[in-house]
Amino acid sequence: MKKVIICLGDTFLKPRTVENMKLRTEKAVDLYKQEKTKIIFTGGFKTNKDLSEAKFMAQYAVKLGVANADIILEEQANTTIGNAVYCKKILEDNSFESAIVVTPRRIIFENQNIYSKKSYPTKNLNSKKAKTISVS
Repeated sequence: MKKVIICLGDTFLKPRTVENMKLRTEKAVDLYKQEKTKIIFTGGFKTNKDLSEAKFMAQYAVKLGVANADIILEEQANTTIGNAVYCKKILEDNSFESAIVVTPRRIIFENQNIYSKKSYPTKNLNSKKAKTISVS
């Protein structure tokens, strides 16, 4: 089964949210080392016009040992639903069949709903094949 890890970004508004992005990236890297699969880092330029949330996390992941070839950037999303919408296209374009979503604790239930079969319909990914992990 072709799977992928999806790591959700956060804003650059507070030191705590930046730290949370690092914590989520570290969890995604741990999973990457276990699963031997690609990581989608998702998050746009909502609070920083020069650096996307996705690029920030990807740069950190490379420092932690992730190969550039195993990173997919999604830099358009500025909301949780946007993350799902733009990642869905990446999933379909790359024929991914399952995903592990690394999300903040404060929105884990929202993300479980968004990535469920009802809210996130796709022939390749449904609620039984999407696992949500909360971090930060």
